[in-house]
Amino acid sequence: MKLYNEIKHNILSVKVDKRNDVYTAGIDNLFPNLVETLINISVTSKICVDKVAKSIYGKSFGKIGKTIVNKDGQTLNEVLRIASREYAKHNNLFIHVGYNLLFEITSIKVIPFTQVRIGKQDDLGYSGKYIIADWENKPKADSFKIYNRYNPIESVIQSQIENAGDIRNYKGQILHLSKYSNSVYSLTDLNTVLNEALSENNYQLFRVNGGEKGFQNTKLIVVQPFANDDDRRGFLNKLKDLEGAENSGNILLLESSNMTDDLGSQIKLDDLTSEFNDTLFEYSEAQSEKNICKAFGVPLMLVNSSDNGLFGNSGELIKQGKLQLWESREEERDQLEEVFQNLMKKFHKPIDSDLKIISPFEQITTESKPILNE
Repeated sequence: MKLYNEIKHNILSVKVDKRNDVYTAGIDNLFPNLVETLINISVTSKICVDKVAKSIYGKSFGKIGKTIVNKDGQTLNEVLRIASREYAKHNNLFIHVGYNLLFEITSIKVIPFTQVRIGKQDDLGYSGKYIIADWENKPKADSFKIYNRYNPIESVIQSQIENAGDIRNYKGQILHLSKYSNSVYSLTDLNTVLNEALSENNYQLFRVNGGEKGFQNTKLIVVQPFANDDDRRGFLNKLKDLEGAENSGNILLLESSNMTDDLGSQIKLDDLTSEFNDTLFEYSEAQSEKNICKAFGVPLMLVNSSDNGLFGNSGELIKQGKLQLWESREEERDQLEEVFQNLMKKFHKPIDSDLKIISPFEQITTESKPILNE
């Protein structure tokens, strides 16, 4: 896949597609797909997304999060895990919300950003529709799945159900969580280092191609034309007898077809071994790694264990790096906690208690420790 032309103008272009009445995500409306591709081919980007997602998810909602929240059998904790990863990748999160006739929420499910686009605004500046489609294959309008914007007011839901004709035809609503609410779509943390992610993949391809396609200890033998095919086969068989370490030291006897003082004209041996330097981009690769980590706010020590830093990668320093990342993602956790708290209060099996993402750094209290029989 030739990605350079797709990322050289690496600004998330958002405009109204008048044919489909949606706000496009990128010049070709495939910016989220490009981000996913770059994350998948860049080692550092993938690790950073994993680290950020874990720092958002923490240790889940605990026991209270084991409630099943959709027909796919996903628990609230599983939806939180998926949401954390989606938010870590795109800084955008789309959640489908389904209702019953009592206007209670019956389904909560994350929809990938690659599938969702926001509908254009009406005359009052309100975007009330979300369109789900396979945007990579340039879908036609008749294949769109159109959803209403999230609004938990019962009269609004009732009106939407009536417009759909029946509860069975009602598709529900989409809730959009955006890290930067002043834009239609939030920019991904990867946006400033799209080229670094691509370059990191190219460094890997260079090493693979050099090892796979380069001439390694290869010899070129040039000889006089053979008189017949039997002579040619005989010569090749003699060469095969000399291949390998076990046959080193054997003698190959070649008889010249005529008398000459220049034996070099009878047979010539050249070395085709290529000089493959697999450290050619070592500095550039290290810089790409650092820049991607900076973009995601992930301490380098959590990505590259060989980075000694000032104090070396002691266990305590690694722990401090994880704590630093955990604290830097407090805003995202607060956003998700608030969203799921509001949704679960309106769930058909409501959870009224506070939903709090459990910190992996909380100390085990004396009360939680098992009491041993003396």
